[in-house]
Amino acid sequence: MTAPTSQRVARNGALYFSSLAVPAIAAVFLVPVTIRALGPTRFGLFALAWAVAEGSGMFDFGLGRATVRFVADATDRGEERLREIVLASFFSQAAAGVVAGLLLFFLTPVLVAQVFTIDTAAIPEATAMFRVLALHLPVLLATGSLRAALEGAQRFDVSAALRIPGAVASVAVPAALAAAGYSLAAILWCLLIVRATLLVVSASVVSRTLLRQPWSIPDNARTLREMLGYSGWVAVSTALGPLLGSFDRFVVGSALGVTALGYYTGAAEAANRFLLIPVTAFSALLPALAATDATAGRDRALMVTRAARRQMAALLFPLCLALFAFAPAVLRIWVGPEFADAAGTALRILAAGVFFNGLAHLPLALLYGSNRPDLPAKINVAEIIIYLPLTVMLVRTWGISGAALAWATRCVADLVLYELVSRRAIGRCADDVLERERTTRLLWTGGGLTAALVAAGRLGDMHLPAAIALMALGLACYSALAWSSVLSPDERRAWIGMLVRARTSAS
Repeated sequence: MTAPTSQRVARNGALYFSSLAVPAIAAVFLVPVTIRALGPTRFGLFALAWAVAEGSGMFDFGLGRATVRFVADATDRGEERLREIVLASFFSQAAAGVVAGLLLFFLTPVLVAQVFTIDTAAIPEATAMFRVLALHLPVLLATGSLRAALEGAQRFDVSAALRIPGAVASVAVPAALAAAGYSLAAILWCLLIVRATLLVVSASVVSRTLLRQPWSIPDNARTLREMLGYSGWVAVSTALGPLLGSFDRFVVGSALGVTALGYYTGAAEAANRFLLIPVTAFSALLPALAATDATAGRDRALMVTRAARRQMAALLFPLCLALFAFAPAVLRIWVGPEFADAAGTALRILAAGVFFNGLAHLPLALLYGSNRPDLPAKINVAEIIIYLPLTVMLVRTWGISGAALAWATRCVADLVLYELVSRRAIGRCADDVLERERTTRLLWTGGGLTAALVAAGRLGDMHLPAAIALMALGLACYSALAWSSVLSPDERRAWIGMLVRARTSAS
């Protein structure tokens, strides 16, 4: 990875990481409050609202990623059409959100009565919750378009400053109101106020930093047509991605009921804390790769991605392995023994899936940055044909553990397929002896850590303090060896700079 690109990615990664890490830390403390206050059944209903909100991205027709790409290109080339791109993205996604909200509002009776398994007594609260949630969708999509514009312009400092308070409020508000005994609809009304306020502030900031002119509806559709032309396949991937990501929760809620969904969501929330690392890498790499591909060509983009892959594996592996080894204990401490008994096995499977999911983000960023969004979309189309019936079958056979297994299987398939198609379509990086040696050291170091944590996991049933001490020793040795032998000197300097920037931006 060249020095300027490395520093740019490290800076953007630090800012984006802080925007996700601060809310994630808040969630570690506040999500258990929400779970205990609502109970498994009502928390399962609230988890459905989370799943719908997370899946709202399927209605942006690929314009979110197209916005990142077009804004990155326009900024890098100094083009004057930046304002047209931002306005076209904002108004089109806001309109799509209105359509999505109307669909959810009118389909609510069908969802609560026929699609999901909800106790009769909970149907009125579920109905009110979904109808308020329908009002969130245009706000979420419009805000997402503004965030994409800021990230495309590599204004991660501004994006982080906007994301952190909104994301913290999204976990703090439910915890406070659930503990006070408010209904799910009331919680969502308060969240709507928070999100609408964030939208207004984001629009004002984008107007000052990118537009520098008053807002207006675009007078022609040429820019939007160009963005839709790029996002044709991105739209397919964007529509299928949230469906693939949330389908396991919908199947659990439909086949097993919202109580089982509450248990599964508790495990998924624990595992998903680690996904902020690959999401950070993807969001920081995508505009950098788009600019790199436009100026320096394929080889540099491949070098950036290869180095990022090794560092991602070095960082994610110990975290996911520790979670795998101590999954029941983590749930017992975090949300209580009831969740540990019901979802301990599911969390172990999800921890393994998170590792492969994280690595899959890097070839995906390379494909998008190299202007090949059609390939991930084609993979998603092929996956959905197999994944949907597989999930239903595994959930009916093994319950929430089956849902976790289906999700983890898809993560492995994502990694394998994205790697294969990126190598065929874009090529492979030239052989590098130093890179190969660093990867070999990572494999040996990871093998030693695996042995230590497996021993610690078995020891934990008999003597937990000794198991924790062994785990800490293994992680310390792994960290020292990975830092000294897996990272290059330039990468160590970039990580130090990133950590300093993350601390500065968080404070």
